[in-house]
Amino acid sequence: MKRLITLLLGAALLCGAVSPASAATIEAKGEWAFDFSWTDGMNYRSADDGGDSEDDFAAHQRLRTQIDIIASESLRGVVFLEMGTTTWGQEDGALGSDGKSVKVRRSYIDWTVPNTELKVRMGLQGMDLPGATFGASPILSDEDVAALVLSYTVSENVALTAFWARPYDNNSGNSAAAGNDFDEVDLFGLTAPVTLDGVSVTPYVVYASVGKDVDGTDTESWETFRDGMQSLGERTGMTGDDTPTHDAWWGGVAVELSMFDPFSVKMDATYGRKDADEDYATREGWLVSAMVEYKMESATPGVFAWYGSGEDDDIDNGSERMPSVSPNAWAPTSFGFPGSVFNQDSQFALNGAGLWGIGVQVADISFVENLSHLVRVAYMRGTNDSELVKDTAGLAGELAPAQGGVFLTDKDSAWEVNFDHTYQIYENLTFILEMGYIRLDLDEDVWGADGEDLNAAKKLTFNLVYEF
Repeated sequence: MKRLITLLLGAALLCGAVSPASAATIEAKGEWAFDFSWTDGMNYRSADDGGDSEDDFAAHQRLRTQIDIIASESLRGVVFLEMGTTTWGQEDGALGSDGKSVKVRRSYIDWTVPNTELKVRMGLQGMDLPGATFGASPILSDEDVAALVLSYTVSENVALTAFWARPYDNNSGNSAAAGNDFDEVDLFGLTAPVTLDGVSVTPYVVYASVGKDVDGTDTESWETFRDGMQSLGERTGMTGDDTPTHDAWWGGVAVELSMFDPFSVKMDATYGRKDADEDYATREGWLVSAMVEYKMESATPGVFAWYGSGEDDDIDNGSERMPSVSPNAWAPTSFGFPGSVFNQDSQFALNGAGLWGIGVQVADISFVENLSHLVRVAYMRGTNDSELVKDTAGLAGELAPAQGGVFLTDKDSAWEVNFDHTYQIYENLTFILEMGYIRLDLDEDVWGADGEDLNAAKKLTFNLVYEF
């Protein structure tokens, strides 16, 4: 009997040893990007007389690698690593630093609920709201955030995507006595893309719950979020009764028409509102944009425009510019807005709130194999009431340009010119030359400065991108 039991145990162990193991396919892709840039004249309202103290030249590099661990068509995991952005000679790009800045940008899994069309993505991931005109949303675009996303294909032409994201959570305690009884930011959204022959329409809604005790410290993302949600009254230090939360919501639609080929039409319309108990802390506004292009054999000419509502002449009744979460890729231009290949900091604005603009461009100009060009000219003007700045003591100094924005009134304007070139050296190696120019004209009666004496902003950037 003991011998029989021993044989059975040995057979069981043998079967376990030879049973097939779970296998996964690993795929990697990414890019090395380098840029060598010269910029001048960024400090429009500084006292340095033309930016003589600016550091005009800088060199940067960045490595992004995405690793897909694929178990099956229904399950995979993704890790997206970034090394940089490293400025040569600074911190992790200095002598002996050995490039220590390695970050996990994204880490998530994709899986399909068995026997359904419901797809789930959960973890730290890239997130964009719909945006047709300039390829990105003026509310939230090209941002990494912890989120749960559910996608369902209703039919061949209709799909639904719902998400919950948590951009911030102080998590420094759980008691009101600790001063953090509500220290989270939560985003909830729903998009419903409808695709027909020659027409794509994507309506969407987003709701944000912003805790009164949330604080993202001094990170760049927090500054962008805070500036996009604050009213001018809050920015200038107006205070009132504390509220348990700030609620915000947005609704919009992105439309693309290709039925008129070789013409293509892109349009966006968005409205957003941030509510608060105190009138001065509210913020609401709208933004519309459109682009029409004509595809030719050797070039694609186009015209584009946008209009964003601006502040009225009363700071006590809240702000009239559309709030935003983190618009990092809304880019009608490649210098004043974040449209550079290397995603350099915007020199003018992150989206079109408080501005209107019109421009013409000719893209995909190509007469030589592997070499293409883009020429663009844009005119911009503020939609904010100039009387607000003139009648509010100290506001002019408070609105001096900071990261991501120049506040223009209806008396101020700017011109921008882009001349960008792309050369495909190898199949995976691209050389890009970007040239930009911005001329800003500020009204002397509004700002107390002579706009004619302001320096023009100039950019010359060499980019090299290796994709694998």
